Amino acid sequence: RSPPVGTSAKKLKLCDDAQDVEVDASVGYRFINFVTVFNAISLLVKCKVCDSDIKFTESSKRGLGFKIVVSCEKCQNAEIPNCPLINNRAYEINRRIIVAMRLLGIGLNGIIKFCAFMELPRPIFQSYYDKIIKIVFEATQSVCKISMEKAMNVEKEESARKNFNGLVVSGNGSWRKRGFSSLFGLVSLIGWSTGKVIDIITKSSYCKACESWAKRCDTAEYSEWLENYKNNCQANHTGSAGKMEVDAVIEMFRCSESLYDVKYGSYIGDGDSKTFSGLLKSEPYDNLIVQKKECIDHVQKRMGTRLRNLKKKVPGLGGKGKLTNKLIDELAIYYGLAIRRNHESIEKMKNEIWATLFHKISTNEKPQHDKCPAGENSWCSWQKAKATNTLDHFSHKAALSEEVLNALKPIYEELNSDDLLNRCIGGFTQNSNGSFNATVWSMAPKSKSSGKIVLDITVNNFAIPAFNDGISSLMKVIKALDMTIGRNCYNFCVETDQHRVYLLDRSLTEAAKQARIASKSTRKEEEELNINLEGQLYGAGIAD
Repeated sequence: RSPPVGTSAKKLKLCDDAQDVEVDASVGYRFINFVTVFNAISLLVKCKVCDSDIKFTESSKRGLGFKIVVSCEKCQNAEIPNCPLINNRAYEINRRIIVAMRLLGIGLNGIIKFCAFMELPRPIFQSYYDKIIKIVFEATQSVCKISMEKAMNVEKEESARKNFNGLVVSGNGSWRKRGFSSLFGLVSLIGWSTGKVIDIITKSSYCKACESWAKRCDTAEYSEWLENYKNNCQANHTGSAGKMEVDAVIEMFRCSESLYDVKYGSYIGDGDSKTFSGLLKSEPYDNLIVQKKECIDHVQKRMGTRLRNLKKKVPGLGGKGKLTNKLIDELAIYYGLAIRRNHESIEKMKNEIWATLFHKISTNEKPQHDKCPAGENSWCSWQKAKATNTLDHFSHKAALSEEVLNALKPIYEELNSDDLLNRCIGGFTQNSNGSFNATVWSMAPKSKSSGKIVLDITVNNFAIPAFNDGISSLMKVIKALDMTIGRNCYNFCVETDQHRVYLLDRSLTEAAKQARIASKSTRKEEEELNINLEGQLYGAGIAD
C-alpha cells in the first residue's frame, strides 16, 4: 500500500508554475548607507572625461525611488535610477514594497513605521498607495481567474470519472471579527476532488465613501456623486454577518451554470449554520436537488461536545475512573476514526462505532470485542493478541462503569443514526476551506483594520493563487505588475513549495498521527489533574 498523500501535496505536485517564470539573475536590492558609501566611492574615482573629482547626490525622490546624480565640475550631470522604471515613469521599488508588505498583511502605516526605524525615506502617501492598490487589484485579476478555471477543469474531469451527480463542493464562511458582528466576511467553494478554490465571494456591509457622503445626502453634489458611484459601492450585503455565508453560497450555486457550465450536486457543510436549508429553499437548479454531505471532522466534534455537556449535566459522572476529559477526547477520536475507516458503508460505520464503546467496557472476565476488527493489524489490542496467540498474557485496562455506559448509550444511539451516517458516506471534510481561510487571514490579519478592497486583493490576487497552485504562482502576480523576478524571489518560492509538500507528506505518516494524538491526550490529562488539584480558577462569574 502506498503512503497517504495530503490534498495540498497532491495539488502542488500537479502544478509547476515555476517552470514558466523568466528569472533575471542581475536583479537584486541591497540596503546601503548612501552618504557613507558614496562619499567613500567619490574619494576613489575620477571623471573619465575631465579627470576631475566626482560627487554623488540624490534627485527625483519619490517614495523609496530616487535617481543617483553623478556630477563633476566640468561635465554634464548623469542620473542613474536606483531601480528599474515601470513604463519609464514609476519606480519599481515603490510598487514592490507595497506588494511584499501586503503579502505579510501590512498596510501603509506599517510600511511607514518600517521605513522610519530602518532610516529609510517616507515611502509614499495615502493617495499614491490607494492608486497602487487599485493597479494591483486590476492588473492581477487574470491570475486568480486562470487559477480557478484550471481547478474547475480538473474538478469536472474527476467528477465525471467518479460518476458524481453534479460536482461535490465544500463551502465555508469566515469573518474578520468573531461573534457575528463583523462588517466583512468571505465565503469559499472548494472542489472536493482537487481541494482547490473554484469560486469565492467577499461580503461587506460597510462602505467608507457612503458613510462619508451620508452627511451631505440632501445636497445636489450628493445626488451627482451617488449616480457615478452606486455601481462601485463597497457594501454588497444587507442583514446580519451570519447571513453572509447563506447569501454567498446561494449566489455561487446560482451562478455555477453561467460561470462554468456545471451544477453543484452535493454540498459539504459543517452544520453550524442555516446555509444548507437556505440553499434548498432557494432551489438553484431546475432539475437537481442538492444533497447534503457532512464534514466528518464536525460530526466528530459533535460527539465531543455532547459528551462534555453530559459530564456537566450529570453530577458525579466525571472524575478519576469515569468520564474524564482525556476519555472524552479518546471516544470522540475513535468515533471519528470509525466513520473515516468505513465511510463507504453505513453498516460498517455503525458496527465500528459501537465497537469503540464496547471495547472500553470490556474486562478480563467479560471481553466484549466481537465488533472489533479481527487480525494482528487490528486497532483492538485484544483482537491483536488473539491473532498472535498471546491472550494468556493479555490484561484489560480499567473498564468504564455501568453508570457511565448507561449515560453514554443515548448519545451513541443518536449519533449512530442512519440519517446522519448516510450524510457521512464518502468521507468528506471541510479541511481545505479551513486551510484556505487561514491563508487569507495570514495575509490580512484580523488584528489589522482594512476595507473590502484590501480583502478582495488578499483573497483574489494573493491567497487563491498561493493556495491553489503554491506560492510559486505569486511570481505570475509579480510579472503581471511589470516587476522583474530575480533569483532570490524565485529560489524562495520554489523552496517554500517543496518544503510545504515535504511537511504535509510527513504529517500524514502513522507515526506522526499517533504522536499528535498522544500529545493532545497528555495535555488534556495534565490539565484535568491541575484543575482537580487547584480547583477552577477562571470562568464566567467565578468571582461572585
